[in-house]
Amino acid sequence: MTLEHPTPPLPISSLLRPQMRMEGDLPATQAHQVMLHCALDAACVTVRSTDVNAVTRISELDYQTVATVIRWLRILGAGR
Repeated sequence: MTLEHPTPPLPISSLLRPQMRMEGDLPATQAHQVMLHCALDAACVTVRSTDVNAVTRISELDYQTVATVIRWLRILGAGR
């Protein structure tokens, strides 16, 4: 990773998100969404339909900010 902290490539099954491009690496926003949903799931946080917009907005942020949110979720999950 460079100093700009680009989102690392994330492989994903075409079965998980059929609307995502599958011919190459995911765009950063889509990779962030997958990473956030995985972190929320690992922390046993149920994403309600009213939360989807928040996850989408957070996923639009830079990698470093998304990674910080994921770290917070890991801390939350570790306390369970």
